[in-house]
Amino acid sequence: MGNRKRRDAFYTLVSAANGNHCGKTRFFYKSARCGKELVKGESDASSFPSGGHRSTFEARGYTVWDPTAYPFVKEHTLCIPTAFCSYTGEALDKKTPLLRSMGALNEQALRILKLFGKNDVTHVSTTVGAEQEYFIVDQDLWKKRKDLRMTGRTLFGAKPSKGQEMDDQYFAALNPRIVEYMEDLNETLWKYGILSKTEHNEAAPAQHEMAPIYTTTNLSTDQNQLTMEVMKKVAKRHGLECLLHEKPFAGVNGSGKHNNWSMSTNKGENLLEPGKTPESNAQFLLFLTAILKAVDENQDLLRISVASAGNDHRLGANEAPPAIISVYLGDELTPRKKRKK
Repeated sequence: MGNRKRRDAFYTLVSAANGNHCGKTRFFYKSARCGKELVKGESDASSFPSGGHRSTFEARGYTVWDPTAYPFVKEHTLCIPTAFCSYTGEALDKKTPLLRSMGALNEQALRILKLFGKNDVTHVSTTVGAEQEYFIVDQDLWKKRKDLRMTGRTLFGAKPSKGQEMDDQYFAALNPRIVEYMEDLNETLWKYGILSKTEHNEAAPAQHEMAPIYTTTNLSTDQNQLTMEVMKKVAKRHGLECLLHEKPFAGVNGSGKHNNWSMSTNKGENLLEPGKTPESNAQFLLFLTAILKAVDENQDLLRISVASAGNDHRLGANEAPPAIISVYLGDELTPRKKRKK
């Protein structure tokens, strides 16, 4: 989504009701009680690339309140999730394309459900439970490594005497300092309405994971941006440093986000639930086939969406997925899909 912020104080300059005072117009500041300043704002968009096709004074950007994402108070500031668009409607952020794609999927999913006689369904949402992996290191040791401080990852150095060769980190007992950090993290996230549910060690030494309860895709994306910010701030309170780079250390696992994605109706039905007899569940098979076709035909867009410098450094090494787009249905569904062909 891009965790960008703009702060505004809701005060405005107005003239006095009685007009003049000693031959001069009186002005005073009052609180802006009108909700329109919360719903829509005008922000400078001159820093966005234009290829020289527009003048700076024409570079207008507009923020619009996303009513499907909850506002929250952070550090004495009311934070309102917004979409950012140009005057003519072009998306200037990542939230706008996401909301538009969710709307397009909702429209097509409703069309399919009507073929199955489900006319009482009025909305289909995509849901995501975005797990977050991260490394925790002592802050004093982190300060001694300029590469970690400046790039978020190590650029040189000797391998440790012990890595993850024994596969003994994942189910190991949590370090007491990490337990204190995780408890503080949970309480802080809960205050923001982020339902942090599960935390545990990960495969690499000093690597851990937090998993929230899933929610609608755009809200989950907003919450993940806030989660990463909170993780780093809470770590500093405990004399620790949270590393969110996708590959901070060579020779061990990198950090990713497991996006547990699905589609649900307003009636609470999971459209990707196979049921007890998936081979005869025509609705499930149709939606599954549509997703397979979409991944096959749009794999380039999916790959581009995760093609950051840090993630490309992680892909294909130490249990990370290969740098290709593929679908694995499992031993139970794969033979059935082959029979359906």
